Amino acid sequence: MRNGGCSLRRDRGALWLTSRVPVLALSTDHKVGLVIVAAAFITFALCSSFLFPRIRSDYPGKALPAFIVVSVCFFVAMLAAVNVFGAESEASTTAAQTQPAPTPAPPATTTTTATTTTTAPTTTATTTAASTTTAQPQKIPVSETEFKITLPRIAIHSGPVVFLIKNVGKLAHDLAITGGPKSPLIQPGQSATLSATLKPGPLELYCSVPGHKAAGMDVKLTVSST
Repeated sequence: MRNGGCSLRRDRGALWLTSRVPVLALSTDHKVGLVIVAAAFITFALCSSFLFPRIRSDYPGKALPAFIVVSVCFFVAMLAAVNVFGAESEASTTAAQTQPAPTPAPPATTTTTATTTTTAPTTTATTTAASTTTAQPQKIPVSETEFKITLPRIAIHSGPVVFLIKNVGKLAHDLAITGGPKSPLIQPGQSATLSATLKPGPLELYCSVPGHKAAGMDVKLTVSST
């Protein structure tokens, strides 16, 4: 009876352990594993309580150490099965509890627009746009012959300037600015232009054809500030 009482208590302990695991929340594989371990534990407990004592009256007798070892092994196996297979259920429950509740949709808002018609007197305003004055280049006529450059007696101001060049000689000439651009070669009787932006200060005009500057085609002027 003593052994039978112990076996009944083990049986109840096994049933209590299995009842602590939410079996329905487990996956199929975990259910099968947990049921196998629990069935083996319960079968051993029932056999130790009812079957083995009928076969052997002094059960477990001399095999008591082995009986204790087997009982401990079943108990440890049951605890391990509960911890391993029950972890999935706890994780699923925690995830369900921590999942945020869906945010309800805001109620539809009906906007009513009131149309107001206002009659106002019409006023005609005259706006005068400011005109932007673009600086027009100063146009200066230049005459070239052998071997002389002639300009009118006018003041040359700083800023954009266009030289209107006329070759009245019998040789080809051009017009160049010292440190600046020069015109293309102008044949006798032809004309050309030379555009430049001048700064206040000295200005030198000359013909760049070899020997013409030394022959006298060189003019030095002064550009005044605007």
